[in-house]
Amino acid sequence: MTPDEQATRGERAQTLLENPVLAEALDAIEAAVIQQWETCPAMDKEGKEAFWQLYKTSKRFRALLLGYVQTGKLASENIKRHKEHGRLRSLLSRVA
Repeated sequence: MTPDEQATRGERAQTLLENPVLAEALDAIEAAVIQQWETCPAMDKEGKEAFWQLYKTSKRFRALLLGYVQTGKLASENIKRHKEHGRLRSLLSRVA
């Protein structure tokens, strides 16, 4: 993936994370899964494990989006530095 593609993906991920409907939906999923996990009988180890995995998957989804945001920010900074470096090199070649 190119730095431009990473930057774009990061911006899109940030937009998703800032979307109140998505945040509300993820919060509702997590709350429902926790409630079901809590009410699951202690003897139902497989059921409890399944609910725990659902909860962890929801958390992983958020973390993945946050990772895309961070990668996108780094890519944007690198693109910016590369352009500035190119401008400086161009200016120095004109002076020389």
